[in-house]
Amino acid sequence: MFLNSKLLVLLLILAAASVAVAQPEPIHVPVPSGWTAVDEEYRYDRENLWEYINGAAELFLSYGFSELIVQDVEKGDSGLTLSVYDMGSALGAFGIFEREKPSTGNQLDGIGAAAILQPPYRGLFLKDRFYVKVDVGGDEVSAELLKQAMGEVAAGLPGSDELPPQLAVLPEAGRQPGTVAFAGRDFLGLSDLRNCMHATYQQTGGVEYKLFVMKPSKTFLKNSNRKWTLEDRPEGGLLLWRKIPYTGVVVLLGDQEQLLGVAGFEDRESAVNLLESLQK
Repeated sequence: MFLNSKLLVLLLILAAASVAVAQPEPIHVPVPSGWTAVDEEYRYDRENLWEYINGAAELFLSYGFSELIVQDVEKGDSGLTLSVYDMGSALGAFGIFEREKPSTGNQLDGIGAAAILQPPYRGLFLKDRFYVKVDVGGDEVSAELLKQAMGEVAAGLPGSDELPPQLAVLPEAGRQPGTVAFAGRDFLGLSDLRNCMHATYQQTGGVEYKLFVMKPSKTFLKNSNRKWTLEDRPEGGLLLWRKIPYTGVVVLLGDQEQLLGVAGFEDRESAVNLLESLQK
């Protein structure tokens, strides 16, 4: 049975429309006011990121990198290179921002979730799943002009200006300054600990330990009994633990949506007691 030509055309139009709806809108680099885009945007994915940042590509991939969009802009004799890294998640963006941000620089408020300025040549900021670099080329750009450009780029990107909510799980009491970080994979050298937000803590008396929070993958939950000891809890939930060399015992407590973990205690009981007190 053959379709008449009008019906065939209609079906083709509907099919094309459904494909168009299924495809998400591509992200474009917002061009700050007063600046002019130079040429077209350049795009890199997981397969060719090394062409742009050869030495650091593997690091970005380990944090969940999805796409890089680069746009050069100019204003008179001054130029900026705007590099927007879509890291696939707010955790990934936070992790690479914390990994790359300089120890010196001016922290800025009101730009994305976190921002730092290194006049006269670079600004970095974090917004939702995006990690953004603003590099200066040509004539020197003032700190105020660079800050303004960063703010407008941040405002033009979609998503939340808040830090990842997982940070709220890591308490401030006892947390060592500057130790909050994100590990995309192989946290504590364990291949099954992935996408972990973590920080270093110190108890009264000098005992140092690491707290971390993770969303367990289906693979982790399915295979955890091969490497971890699982304990039944009368109140429900998951309790897993194991010992690893030079680190002591690692304990995880939570459910299938989120696990809170601790590493650095010599005995299981101390680790469990700490996690239970944090849950309460």
